[in-house]
Amino acid sequence: MKNPTMDKEVAGYVRRGYGIESRTRSQVVLARTRRVGWFWNSILVLLTGGLWLIYVIYRLANRKVDRIVLTSAGRGAVKRTKG
Repeated sequence: MKNPTMDKEVAGYVRRGYGIESRTRSQVVLARTRRVGWFWNSILVLLTGGLWLIYVIYRLANRKVDRIVLTSAGRGAVKRTKG
């Protein structure tokens, strides 16, 4: 059974950079890794003589992931949950 409202919501999130982690008939889990701002981090690495590079490496190793769970709430309605 297709849910056009769910498909429309998923397409909107995919356009914004989310990827589909898992999908069932009634639920879709979308995920996106947060970006690292390279401009200011590069400037700070140069200004601190490389000390800021420790922080940049830490941020790259421990990237945050934004997750959104879309659940079919019946009659075409979609419930969003951040997780």
